[in-house]
Amino acid sequence: MPRPRTSTIPAADAATGPAPDTRVCSQTLALEDFITFRLGALSNALQTQVTRHYIAPASPVGLTEWRLMGQIQRHGELHASALSRLSLMDKAQISRALQPLIDRGWVLRRADPEHARRHLLQLSEAGQALFDEVLSRARPYQAALLNALTADERAMLDRILDKLGRASQALDQGLDA
Repeated sequence: MPRPRTSTIPAADAATGPAPDTRVCSQTLALEDFITFRLGALSNALQTQVTRHYIAPASPVGLTEWRLMGQIQRHGELHASALSRLSLMDKAQISRALQPLIDRGWVLRRADPEHARRHLLQLSEAGQALFDEVLSRARPYQAALLNALTADERAMLDRILDKLGRASQALDQGLDA
């Protein structure tokens, strides 16, 4: 029987290493001081700006659909299960977001000749053109954001985000154990 999932930080053991030093978080830490809140708030603000200024003027797709198109464009023809893994979305989200893209003719879906129950997805010519248009509009915005940081700060941010991503995965695995 699986253990109920708790919100506590795992204790020290051989698998997870030393217990986290909780002194880095004061007992009176306000919600606005939580790293998860700050990253989430920044992410939401950036997503809203990108959608409003770059995606919405070019097409009726939302940010979720745009991300799926981006993964398909980057990786070429792939299965929905691979798209789910790459986009960090569950299969139900993928299915709901893909259908309008397929209906509009921006994503093509064909049967996988090697697996009768699977489909392969790829951008259509119209989907690639839409992706290229939105990308050309969004690229200067991304550059402006990154130019707010020095080259050293950008490299440090990449390292920090990678490290937090690994820590998050390790904590999640510890909570699932």
